[in-house]
Amino acid sequence: MEVDGPAVRVRDHGPGFPADLLAVLHTSGPQRFRTGSRTGGTGLGLTIATGQARLLGARLTFRNRPEGGAETELRLPTD
Repeated sequence: MEVDGPAVRVRDHGPGFPADLLAVLHTSGPQRFRTGSRTGGTGLGLTIATGQARLLGARLTFRNRPEGGAETELRLPTD
């Protein structure tokens, strides 16, 4: 199954993902109860979303836009 089907992108115009969080997202994936929040958040959202994408055979990616803001893409499988 290839993950090159339709995509859904969600973007905001805030400060983007913190660099240390992006590093984790691109290597080991999000971890429960650890966020990049400067307030010490204990979110589960990225972990749940990544796990659900994996179960569907989809790919979830995270990045910062050059002009500012964060973008998340969910790429669905073709089969």
